[in-house]
Amino acid sequence: MGTVSEKVLEETKLFRAALPGLLEEHRGKWVVFKDGSVRSFHDDEKAAYDAAVREFGAGTGYVIAPVSETHTTPVTAAVLFGLSYA
Repeated sequence: MGTVSEKVLEETKLFRAALPGLLEEHRGKWVVFKDGSVRSFHDDEKAAYDAAVREFGAGTGYVIAPVSETHTTPVTAAVLFGLSYA
């Protein structure tokens, strides 16, 4: 399977490939993306982060990202390093 960082990079690629379809119905939401699919949608980053950590734990290789055309890099550093959301 590879390292957590390799998993996050792969999930990021898969998320970006899925993004055009997600924009049609979920623009402006935050997504938790794991194993090549959307696991949940949220109204803000903190809610998405909290849900992901609750469901998968920290450091397990998932992506938290905004569903937007001009998005930044998915929120993965905190997940990779097991940091809590402040």
